[in-house]
Amino acid sequence: MTKRDPLVVALYLPQYYETEYNNKWWEKGYTEWTALRRAKPLYKGHNQPRVPLDQNYYDLSVRDNIKWQMDLAKEYGVDGFAIYQYYSCGNKLLEVPTEIIQDDPTLDLPFFLYWANESWKKAWFGQDNTVVWEQKYGSEEDWRIQFDYCLQYFKDDRYIKIDGKPIYAIYNPWALPDGDRFLDLWNAWAKDNGLPGIFFVKNIGSHDRDTLGKWSAKITREPNYTFAHDEGLLEKVYRVGTTRIIDFLNRKILIERGKGIVQLKRSYDVMWEKILNRNNQDGHTILGCFSDWDNSPRKSYNSLIMQGASPEKFKNYFSRLLKKAKQIHSPMVVINAWNEWAEGAYLEPDKRYGYGYLEAIKAAKTETTTI
Repeated sequence: MTKRDPLVVALYLPQYYETEYNNKWWEKGYTEWTALRRAKPLYKGHNQPRVPLDQNYYDLSVRDNIKWQMDLAKEYGVDGFAIYQYYSCGNKLLEVPTEIIQDDPTLDLPFFLYWANESWKKAWFGQDNTVVWEQKYGSEEDWRIQFDYCLQYFKDDRYIKIDGKPIYAIYNPWALPDGDRFLDLWNAWAKDNGLPGIFFVKNIGSHDRDTLGKWSAKITREPNYTFAHDEGLLEKVYRVGTTRIIDFLNRKILIERGKGIVQLKRSYDVMWEKILNRNNQDGHTILGCFSDWDNSPRKSYNSLIMQGASPEKFKNYFSRLLKKAKQIHSPMVVINAWNEWAEGAYLEPDKRYGYGYLEAIKAAKTETTTI
């Protein structure tokens, strides 16, 4: 990798195999596919349900399915996965695919861990705010145990590093009880174990200031970043007010009658133009983007749906983003996502577009590769 050739990395969701806790919290056999299969079109022309090409509802506790994903990624120019990690004081969720990768060196697509440090609530699937799994941070002793667990990944030759430092991205940096102390200790422990430190990446969300502090870099994870930091005051007030009114109408009147209003629709093109026209000249920004977005399989009418997405548009926008990443010396571009099917954010082939989004990545990289 050079500064002129940023890596293309896709966020990777491991929620595609049966677990005891999902069986308990939702229903027997629950995976991400369950929500996807139940999706229905909410208005004329709504692209739901999304269907994997050849009905490939894979199981990520099976090693060969992970190999298929990695081979596909390599074929179409995706350089690595940012794998969501769910960890709370020694308790782990959805760790099986990541541990399969760790144990099998022939699964050779590069990767790094992206700590999704938030509690799980039933609201995730449009129900209520009951917490079914609480994110905890514990003491410095707990931080050390977490570091030691991650160290086996950090030392892996496949693990993505910058300047020799393994990348560790954190979804909610604001939630760390003492973030600076956490970063200092992990950096010290990394050096004690022969590493030059940790390349900490800060996800910027609605609770975070767009500043760096002791972090190595920040990521503009999309489309969340644009909603949190790229709306004018009047635009934000209108959005929040409108969505609250729609939410009230849906809950109190419409849904019980089998009807509803989609809470938020946005133009795919407008969102991408905001991403591309933003000033990111600080030298510490990892650019983020999204393939598409429609989380109605999880949230029904109280969802966000992008309108106008297509592989052709994605190819053009992604080419421009890669050029921008080279100009600002961003080490990588992170796509949301490889396989967030219930959020409509995926690159994997589907029934409607086939390999269209993957072909878009390959074409964009070919156009922008440094000669």
